[in-house]
Amino acid sequence: MSELVHIDGSEGEGGGQLLRTSLSLSMIAGTPFQIVNLRAGRKKPGLRPQHLACVKAAAKVCSAKVDGAKLGSRAVTFVPGPVRPGTHAFEIGTAGSAPLLLHTLALPLALAGRRSILTLGGGTHVPFAPTYHFLQHQWAVLLRRMGIDVELTLTRAGYYPAGGGEIRARIQPATRITPFVLGPRGSLERLEGISSVGNLDRSIATRQRDRALQCLQDAGLAAGIEVVDLPSRGKGTMLLLLAAFEGGGRACYAALGALGKRAERVADEATDALLDFLDTRAAVDSHTADQLLLPLALADGPSEFTVPRVTSHLTTNARVIERFLPCRVTIDGPPDAEGTVYIAPASRE
Repeated sequence: MSELVHIDGSEGEGGGQLLRTSLSLSMIAGTPFQIVNLRAGRKKPGLRPQHLACVKAAAKVCSAKVDGAKLGSRAVTFVPGPVRPGTHAFEIGTAGSAPLLLHTLALPLALAGRRSILTLGGGTHVPFAPTYHFLQHQWAVLLRRMGIDVELTLTRAGYYPAGGGEIRARIQPATRITPFVLGPRGSLERLEGISSVGNLDRSIATRQRDRALQCLQDAGLAAGIEVVDLPSRGKGTMLLLLAAFEGGGRACYAALGALGKRAERVADEATDALLDFLDTRAAVDSHTADQLLLPLALADGPSEFTVPRVTSHLTTNARVIERFLPCRVTIDGPPDAEGTVYIAPASRE
């Protein structure tokens, strides 16, 4: 057995990302790990249902031996076996994030040599997690540039607190991961969006769209925003905006509705975030930056991209990756300011 990697879950950002990144890397590298002080700084520390679902799903995919896989556990030991591509189905059982579960499993399965098909049940449009549409229009697009083909389908949306959504992902085997350089950011080429509702009157999505278009017009920008009804067991709304730039840069921001939250406020949240980004020189938004680190750490050459803000989430994720892989992630820039990320990856020879 490879030497056990020790992770302190209270380090840096201290959230569930440390666990998910560790699970992915453990499966890819075949390296066991132990994480302690899981989510120590959170209101409800330890494993919550969506984190436990990630542990159990990863364990099933690679026949891992696991200690501490129970709700509330603050320590988990994970000893992976070989990753088994194929057809898998996992249900979180709450409004826990299905996109974050997909993040945990996608790269290990893509590198396992054969096609995999995943069916994931849970929340698809929930707070503090990427939405399904972020995955489809941002994450999967950038993965394809690296040679990782993940085809996504939304069977039904799952909003907080009801959940009940379902995502299907077809993951093709990746023979190599291609590095890339994003930045400095070029001119804005395209600005588009989606305003959606689930089990609510379509007029709410129209109001979200109209408010966003007005805000963007006031800033001298034009966009095309599609209004859609999403199949769903619960009720919810979303507005997503995507900006694409010369040179390959992309920024994606989404805001979600909630009980008592006006459609105009949803639109304001998404447009304000995008406009703040446009005031920087960054090539990708902060959430995308977090998600690029792991695949680019396994690319067959160095990568570089600029970010609007050096977050503790980004730096913590970088340090965890370096625990598992012989790579170096350098982040130039002070905390909470613009920065540049350089990735000198591990060789997969």
